[in-house]
Amino acid sequence: MIVLGVTDAGNIGVQTALVEFSIQFLRLGLFRVYRRGFKVGYYENQISGNDWIISGNSTSRMKHRLTLLSISLVIAVMIMSSFVSRSALGLVVRACEINSTLTGSPYPCLKIVQSQDPMSSYVVLREPADKERTILAPLADVPGIEDPRLLAAGAPNYFGEAWRELSAIDPRAMKASPQNFALAINAASWRTQDRLHIHMGCETPRFTALLKSHATEIESGRFTNLKTKAGWWATFHAADDLTNLNPLKLVADGVDGARSNMENVVVGVFGSILPDGQHGFYILARINEAHKSRGSAEDMIDPKCQL
Repeated sequence: MIVLGVTDAGNIGVQTALVEFSIQFLRLGLFRVYRRGFKVGYYENQISGNDWIISGNSTSRMKHRLTLLSISLVIAVMIMSSFVSRSALGLVVRACEINSTLTGSPYPCLKIVQSQDPMSSYVVLREPADKERTILAPLADVPGIEDPRLLAAGAPNYFGEAWRELSAIDPRAMKASPQNFALAINAASWRTQDRLHIHMGCETPRFTALLKSHATEIESGRFTNLKTKAGWWATFHAADDLTNLNPLKLVADGVDGARSNMENVVVGVFGSILPDGQHGFYILARINEAHKSRGSAEDMIDPKCQL
């Protein structure tokens, strides 16, 4: 039997227990959670509550069992979400994966895509701390932009996946032109969660103005130092999507000092249509520690596309 007790809201160790519970939850079909006097128990052959027992012998009852297991999983996520921790997003992603396995639903995520390669599997969800923000995160335990696996041969292109999933943004946002859509990722020194995630939305007016004011300086296929106070580098690549463009690799290879300092790099990708009608992407990057002025992915992205 596994018993998970929550007696102190400040006990960060419970989060680790939740992960262990999730694993055993699948293997043993056994779970109990105590919360303000409420108790639910699940056994291999039965489900018991405060004053009822349901046998798990029939297919119909098994469906009920999976539903109840899912409900309990959501309860666990709710408990977890009350903690302020850099691992909270990773736990939510894990909850989505488990619920998808049990019930076929990606809840509390919006979508889950699984591949034979764990690194290529991902979820799309509303940011736990801000339900207006949409993000993409891998199922694999990738802490952030600094993970060396992201620059290896054959590495997944999470920016490419995020661009394909832009329909997950608020439906009202889809009225915006593709040239206004944008993606961004934070540096390790600026993010609040140690699970890689890409912010999805539209470019903010501040960055629309930045790109417009430096349009004549930005070269195609080659990064240019824009000589801004914030230290932005920029390039333009003609393409209809990001299938053959991996922004992280382009930044690592094209921005001076970036490859050896990826933990301090911020990257933004902005859809664009040039005056001659050419479709493509502006890629912006900066190394935070090299400049006093700080910036984040949230500064680049309007999650609701209120243009």
